[in-house]
Amino acid sequence: MEIKGISNNGFSQSPNIVGKPESNISNKPKDRIEISTEAREIVKADLGSQRLEEIKQKMQNKFYDSDEVINKVAAAIIKEFKEN
Repeated sequence: MEIKGISNNGFSQSPNIVGKPESNISNKPKDRIEISTEAREIVKADLGSQRLEEIKQKMQNKFYDSDEVINKVAAAIIKEFKEN
């Protein structure tokens, strides 16, 4: 039995993609953002910059990293999935 060294001869530099042709790639759904009516009203009322500063301060103080906040967010996500 003969063992040969490792060689790149049998491998391509670019991967072979199996599946749909490239023309269908553009049909994939794109990310989007939805801004609530409440958020639009806050911006109109010029309260947005004050609230933004509060949020920045909470981020610096790692408020959003607390177990209490993480648990509330997780519970809200679970509730949302159960309703839909």
